[in-house]
Amino acid sequence: MSKKGKIVLTTVLATIAAITMVVLIVLGSKGYLSKYEGEITVEVINLDKTEKDKKEIKFKKDDNLLDIIQDNFENVTYNNGMIMSIEDYVTPSDWSTFIMIYVDGQMSEVGLKDIKYKDGTLITFQITSYNP
Repeated sequence: MSKKGKIVLTTVLATIAAITMVVLIVLGSKGYLSKYEGEITVEVINLDKTEKDKKEIKFKKDDNLLDIIQDNFENVTYNNGMIMSIEDYVTPSDWSTFIMIYVDGQMSEVGLKDIKYKDGTLITFQITSYNP
C-alpha cells in the first residue's frame, strides 16, 4: 500500500473511532431507559420518618428516572449520581443530612440515573442524618 493510501486509511479509521466514542458517550450518559410503559410510586420521607410527598407516576418506554422525578417534583437538583434537593429539602453543605434512595425497600447501590425500574416499583427518597 502506498504512503497516501495508508494516510487515507488511518484518517478513515480515526474518524470511525471518534464517531463511535461520541455515540457511546451520549448513549451511556442517559443511564437506564425503561423498556416499556408502567407506573411507579415515588415517595419523599422526612427525617422524622413522616411522609413529605407521595405520587403515582406513569412512565413511557425509553423514559429515564431523573427526567420523571424532575417532571413531577419541585426543586430537584442532581449532581454526580446523587439527588441533592427535592421539594423544600436541600442537602446542607456539611452533609449533616442527605437523601438516601431506596428501591422497593432496598438501599440503592447505584445513582438515580442507573436505577432499573418497572411497573409497580417503589422509589423512596429518605432524608437521612449523617452519623459518623
